[in-house]
Amino acid sequence: MSNLTQRLISAAVIIPALIYLFYKGGTPFIVLIEVVIVLGMGEFYRMVEARGLAPQKGMGTLGALALGLTATTGRLDYMALCLSIVALVILANQLRSLDLTSTIIGMAVTLLGVVYVGWFLSHAILLRFPPESANDLGFFFIILTIAGTFMADAGAYFTGRAYGKKKLAPFISPGKTVEGAIGGVVGGTAGIIATKLVFDWFIFEPPGTMMPLIHCVVLGPFFVAATIVGDLAESMMKRDANIKDSGNLIPGHGGIMDRLDSILFALPAAYYYLAFVVYR
Repeated sequence: MSNLTQRLISAAVIIPALIYLFYKGGTPFIVLIEVVIVLGMGEFYRMVEARGLAPQKGMGTLGALALGLTATTGRLDYMALCLSIVALVILANQLRSLDLTSTIIGMAVTLLGVVYVGWFLSHAILLRFPPESANDLGFFFIILTIAGTFMADAGAYFTGRAYGKKKLAPFISPGKTVEGAIGGVVGGTAGIIATKLVFDWFIFEPPGTMMPLIHCVVLGPFFVAATIVGDLAESMMKRDANIKDSGNLIPGHGGIMDRLDSILFALPAAYYYLAFVVYR
């Protein structure tokens, strides 16, 4: 079976299930994010171990899960408190180690996993459960983020294939080009605009999403810049660990972190723009 066939089959199974869970919200959505956090933390720490480092895997994973649960309150201050407590627990737990030569690195990579996977992914819960409104804006926010990311990736891929010449970051990801990044901005912005219009015209009752169109145009480049940084960040870490994929969970796609690299940075970018600019 070809890699493309595996990708198509995986997408045909996974995408409808994800859309249903995005729509359903509530406990099923929270469980989904917590499961993804566990899987993501496992892949991240395996990547760290491939580099010869020793993270506190159990403690880091529990801390990341705690951040996800705290996000259900919708309170950033509670999440900041939770992150502070997790950091202190990880530092205290390191006192039990008898190997003082890896103390700094062990604590650092453990906390990096908590922030990189747990903190960033927790923003999916913040997006899905905004304050009460006339329509289910949380469903709109999640679909907006996923559609924007997907269209940004597609725009970058096809534009890069057709016109790409100038390398964007040759030492980190040789296949990415400046022209592809521009195509990603156009594709991501188009995806955000299309999502808003579909929800306004076909899904929501008036007053719709209440998101001015100008914000879609402004959010597009900001959002796509975050997805590019997220993609390059994971590529950089995989190169450092000398691995091709973060895992093999999804046939044809690699590990879950290989699919989440762009989304990890897109989630907080979308949340902070929507929460503090559009819907403040």
